Amino acid sequence: MRSLARDLGLSAATVSLALRDSPRVVETTKRRVVAEAARVGYVANPLVGSVLAAVRRSSHGGFHGALVVLNYSEKADPELLAFHREILIGAKRRALELGYSLTHAWLGPHLLAPPRINSIIEARGVRGVIVMPFPETRDFSELNWPGLSGVAMDYCLSSPLLHTVLPNHQQSLLTAMEHLVKMGYRRPGLMIEHARDERIQYRWSAGFYSACRANFGAIEVPVLTDSPLDRAAFLKWFRRHRPDVVMAHTQRELKGWLRELGLSVPRDVGFVALNASECTAPCAALDQQPSLLGAAAVESVVAQVQRNEQGVPPAPKTIMLPARWGHGPTVRQRA
Repeated sequence: MRSLARDLGLSAATVSLALRDSPRVVETTKRRVVAEAARVGYVANPLVGSVLAAVRRSSHGGFHGALVVLNYSEKADPELLAFHREILIGAKRRALELGYSLTHAWLGPHLLAPPRINSIIEARGVRGVIVMPFPETRDFSELNWPGLSGVAMDYCLSSPLLHTVLPNHQQSLLTAMEHLVKMGYRRPGLMIEHARDERIQYRWSAGFYSACRANFGAIEVPVLTDSPLDRAAFLKWFRRHRPDVVMAHTQRELKGWLRELGLSVPRDVGFVALNASECTAPCAALDQQPSLLGAAAVESVVAQVQRNEQGVPPAPKTIMLPARWGHGPTVRQRA
């Protein structure tokens, strides 16, 4: 700004005000400053702007940037899933360590609309946005992305395409299969709703089939991908393929369906929950480590902010974290 001021014969303060579109500077001077700034390639650094704004306000002694986590719901009174709560815990903890505040906001037909979110983001000086995973893909292109750095927690956005942080589903199933084969299971089965698998680009089913091929002692059972996964679909699939252990998200329902067949867990059939956060009772499960996913999302956004990378990235990157195997009473050592 001092260089611009010298070249234009103005004070540095006038140049600063002109670049911030202040009404205290006449329009002709503003246009001169903006044109010269564009000619020499001046780009504003949002971190510097936030620091100076904080200094001007003198509201606190240190710098704290602002991040926001966006969620979506069709309901008027949405509740956070356990998985989302863990993501937020990890994200808030990491944001605090890096000197940022983090707030959570809901979008939806009965909640905040994109224009309202845009005004909140602008008023609070938010520079980083994290999009939570939600069941169906949504279009968030109405948000003011040119001024934001962003990360999505899985492939839940049809537009725009952002950098992504999500579990490594393939590695997760490889880990689970290794444990199950060592315990003597030979006919593992996977249940996953088609829409849920489709949203993450079929990583669950692809991971399952590759895990079967990697563990030569396992027999490949076709994946049950009906939507929804109801009783009739399960009973038909189970009677035909007879898996000796089932991996799924539906713990409570599956136990009831097996009882109809005169089978119990783990005596007759094993069960592994694909997401430990969704367990309704103690069981073997894959811990997707949601708090670490939240922390990784914050780190990705903060890195973009510090590099002054805003808007939709030309080449979105993906960060994947493997799940941890958790042994439980729903599997047992088989002969």
